[in-house]
Parts: sequence; C-alpha cells; structure tokens
Amino acid sequence: MSDYLKKYGIRPYINAHDTITLYGASRMSEETWEAMRQISQCFVDLPELQRILGDRIAKLTHNEAAYLANGAAGAVQLCAAVCLAKGDEYLYKCLPEVKGGADEIIILHSQHNCYDKALEAAGAKLRIIGDADEVLPYELRASITERTAAVFYCPAATFRRGSLPLEETAAIAHEKNVPVIVDAAAQLPPVENLWGYTAAGADMVIFSGGKTLCGPQTSGLIVGKKEYIRDCRRFGAPEHGVCRSAKSSKESMIGLCAAIEQYLKADQKEVADHLYARTKRMIDVMKECVLYEPYLVEHGSVGQTYPRAFAHIRKPYRPSDIVNAMRERGIFIGTDRMEDAIYLSPLNLTDEECETVCAALREVAREQREG
Repeated sequence: MSDYLKKYGIRPYINAHDTITLYGASRMSEETWEAMRQISQCFVDLPELQRILGDRIAKLTHNEAAYLANGAAGAVQLCAAVCLAKGDEYLYKCLPEVKGGADEIIILHSQHNCYDKALEAAGAKLRIIGDADEVLPYELRASITERTAAVFYCPAATFRRGSLPLEETAAIAHEKNVPVIVDAAAQLPPVENLWGYTAAGADMVIFSGGKTLCGPQTSGLIVGKKEYIRDCRRFGAPEHGVCRSAKSSKESMIGLCAAIEQYLKADQKEVADHLYARTKRMIDVMKECVLYEPYLVEHGSVGQTYPRAFAHIRKPYRPSDIVNAMRERGIFIGTDRMEDAIYLSPLNLTDEECETVCAALREVAREQREG
C-alpha cells in the first residue's frame, strides 16, 4: 500500500495540545474506520440511515431523539434554522431571509463567542443580554418577546461566572414556549453530559463528533426533544435550503455512531487513570529540568474532567519559545496567556508518544539553557 503522507509530503505531528480542529482534533479507532470502510462500498437511503442511527444513539445516550450532523458548527446552524422555521417548510426554504415571525436568538453576554456566527448564517439576529459580569433572571424574562426564536446557551466553564444556570435559563425560556439550544461541542468528559444537559431542560444539545468522542472530524451530534429532532431530519441535508452545505456523508454518520458506542462502552475510570499517568509522567520529567515550574490542572480548557500538565517558564525564556521549539520537533503543545504558561494534554497521546514528548521536553530545556 502506498504511503500517502510520504507521497504528498505531509508531515505528521504528535498532538500534546488538545482536540483542536486545526490539528485534526482526535484519532479514530480501527473499529470506527472499519464501519466507515464497509458503508463506503455500498449505497444507502440517507434519510433512513439518519433515522436508524439517530434512534440508536438516542437510546444509548438516554435522550428522546438524536441527529447526526456534519460538525458542531453545522449542527448549530441547523438548530437555529429549525427554531426560525418553527416547522414550516416554506419558512425554512426562505432562510436566511426570515419571512416574518421570530427572528432573534438570545445569548447571555458572557457567552457571546466566535461560534455563534453559525446562528447568523441560518438567518438569525443575535440579541445579547446582560453584561459580562452577570445576567439576572428578570433580564432574560423581559428580553423574550414575540420575536424570540430561541435561547442559545454555552455551558463552558470559562463563561460560567457571568451566566445564569442552565436549569434556570431553560425554565424561564419554557415559560414562554421558547426552546433552548446548548452548544456543548467540547464538553466531554464526563460522559454524563451526553444526557445531563437535556435532563437540565435543554431542547437541543450539540456535541462535536471529532473531539473526545473520537469520531470523524467532520461529524457532530444533536440530541434532544423529538419535536425538534424531527425537524432537523426534515430540513437537514441532503434537503435543499440554507443547511444544504452542512451535509453529512454516510461514512461520517456511521463512523460517529460506532465511535459513540465505543465511548460509552469504555471503562471511564480506566481511561482517567491512563490520562493521569501520562500527565504525571510529563510533570515528573519537567521537574527534572530547571527551565520548567510544572503543576497539575484538573480540568480541560472548557471545564472537562481530565488533567493537563502546566508549567511556568523561568525567565528570560518565554512560553512561546518552548512551543516553537517543540513544534520544530513535530510536537504540538499549548500556551495559556492568562497563566503565562505552557500546557500539555494527554488526550491524544499514546504511551509511546508520551515518552517522545518527555524526551523532547528535556532536549528543549537543555537547548534553551545552553543557547
């Protein structure tokens, strides 16, 4: 078999940074690849495939219904379109032009971020409420009008301080029959989040398929109430309309389903133990080197429950120097500007790669001191 990386001159990297789209997010298992290979060699009825796989995932994740999208951003756009159309096929086909009715989606001020552009792509107008410090219940209640199509909620830990709790947000929205969309793209682990946000009152919840679930990078998952998932199936690709560009392939759909099954079958304690062992290994190695001041952080970048290895860099050296030196060795690591530190995540590392990262950390420390 041809080695296509060599053939096309593509350099592979070790990812000790995170499940970041820029790097390809995560690895798929052989089992996931096999599911994709099998379906790639035949033809299927895509709406039927969507229904069969969605029903299976809904059962596995303790949700009313599920839809397989083409990534978290595509899923956000479809959820917005469903809320703007309100079940009306004509209104959906007119999007992104909203033909009368509700055209606003409410966002809490502290949660306003680059990913809500997908709401605007569907045709929604954003209504930002409160301020960066807090949103009070009466502000949300007073902001919901006849023009409100949905409330968009991001549960990331970085937004938590200035937000209302999801349960309270959903209760207020439901007083006026307004649905709540939750963007939980990177909110795994814990595995319980797959059903926890819907249990808290969300009507549609979005997860990336290509991050911790380790499905195809161009896959996403929507779980939620039957009435909204039904419209996702009615209006989503391959149907024509504003979401036609958010098309999921048969390979991506079955790959995500297979990946979710594996994720749910995994022994979560065993997985966590492996992650902590790799993180501790990297911290121990950095302790040996004068350059680093390492420490353990018990959560991911948006509050997920997995560890990361952080390190302040002794002056006059800078975190960016270390990141660049590691990249030159074919290894991605991260920087945290707030902490003025480098960080390394164990999520995408094998034990062998972890040792390669450790060796590189030693080498970079020695090179920086001698340079």
